[in-house]
Amino acid sequence: MRRRMDRPFLGSLGRTERAVLRELLVRGPLPRADLARRLGLSPASITKTARTLLSNGSITEISAPGSDSRGRPGTPVDMAVDAYHFVGVKITGDQAFAVRTNAAGAVLASTHRPLTDTAVEPVVSLIIQLVNELSRDHPVESVGIGMAGTMDRFDTQVRNNLYLGWQDVPLAGMVQERTGLATVISGDVRALTAGVHWAGPGRELEDFAVVTIGVGIGMGLVLGGETVAGVAGGVGRIAHTRVSDSGPACGRGHRGCAAAYLEAGPIVRAVAYAHARPQLDLEAVCELAAAGDPAALSVLEDTARALGIVLAGLVNVLGLPAVVLAGDGLCVLEHTRPVLDRALTEHLDPDADPPVVHFYASDFDEWARGAAVLACQWLLIDPPAEPVR
Repeated sequence: MRRRMDRPFLGSLGRTERAVLRELLVRGPLPRADLARRLGLSPASITKTARTLLSNGSITEISAPGSDSRGRPGTPVDMAVDAYHFVGVKITGDQAFAVRTNAAGAVLASTHRPLTDTAVEPVVSLIIQLVNELSRDHPVESVGIGMAGTMDRFDTQVRNNLYLGWQDVPLAGMVQERTGLATVISGDVRALTAGVHWAGPGRELEDFAVVTIGVGIGMGLVLGGETVAGVAGGVGRIAHTRVSDSGPACGRGHRGCAAAYLEAGPIVRAVAYAHARPQLDLEAVCELAAAGDPAALSVLEDTARALGIVLAGLVNVLGLPAVVLAGDGLCVLEHTRPVLDRALTEHLDPDADPPVVHFYASDFDEWARGAAVLACQWLLIDPPAEPVR
């Protein structure tokens, strides 16, 4: 395990220094004068901060070829994104995916392993193996782990993970103790949202939601340029939002809720029943729809309609200008997008502006990348009290 020794731990920088780096990561290169204006700092303060960050290699100046303007207020500065690397881990019910990224979220290396045992110690040991493998060739600042559960934005415990059967497992401390790397835990959808916000289609957006469909349903929310977690990490629980009083029942017996329409399990079962083919999976359902199969198209149209209703509710309440759709179930919308758009329009408040809807392909490496971005956000927003050595 290699830790960087030639510059300070990112989380140990001062508040103003971290604010400058956050702004550069989100906005890209900026002159000192623009940084001062955006952050509400005096020119003298930003000059002093920039001098410190330049001296430790955290930022660089960008000068035009042949220019002699280095060091002047109008010279753009940018974060040295390749100076800082992070490891992100995504844990599913049967796999562990991990990536190493730079501070901008660019994936530099990736690996994955199956989970052969979901008990705590075997999973922790597997995470350690993945982190060791990815940090062998380059120092790493911190580790982010995203998994299902009701964790806060920056958490230390795994809470209410039904896939592994974990409750109140102090995973961050266990990984941190054995790697010497600062480690943070978050809900997987919230981690994905971090990646979408800082290194994906939400990079230029101040307000948007990420809604995931597939094995499960989730939502991440960014308002005013900040991820919103809510009390005890509760923001995003949309699976049991009522869509219809007469729809199918979900696994918890709720009739017509979003889960009954949008989760992969009910979708596959409905089409499998119509064809008497219990071996179907979601990919096969989408292939049937592509071939024009009436039963598959009917089920997926119901899915698209339900999603449109859910999205309209989010936009009506929160005034969101954009929604990013992600998850392993996006294929169900490939042939039913008009149904989604129509339902969204029909259920919007008459005075609400329709949102821009982005489709974001997101395999599990993308979810792991979000966890790495989350680890970077943690050090720049709410770092641990003591640097980890």
